[in-house]
Amino acid sequence: MNKERVDVRVEPELLEELDIISERLGLGSRSAAIREAIANFVMEKKDGWNSTSVTVNIPNRMAGKVQRQIMNGDATDVGIAIILALNLWLKDLEDDCLRRSPKMDRIVKKNIQKDAAMKELESKGKELWRP
Repeated sequence: MNKERVDVRVEPELLEELDIISERLGLGSRSAAIREAIANFVMEKKDGWNSTSVTVNIPNRMAGKVQRQIMNGDATDVGIAIILALNLWLKDLEDDCLRRSPKMDRIVKKNIQKDAAMKELESKGKELWRP
């Protein structure tokens, strides 16, 4: 395949990060990483002409899960990794709610009992002060 040369100026820090990512992904060279980034960018924008884009801010912890899914080979692409990470997140959330719900019910019940007890004390206190 014929290739054309493109010159781009980039900050040194960005190139360092690019080199690290390129090495982790086994792309070999900086040029290969840049070619893949450009190809992904073009495909994303090209596909985006007839679609709706959704941007989501996710916690760093979930982003880490997504990255681990990809690096461990559990996910073949970012979409699958995000689905897996969201499933893990929903499971954690569900577990947390199930653990917390009975505890919250007990706390609410105690507070209601305390409120009733306080009202009774106030009522009895008023009776004691009446002549």
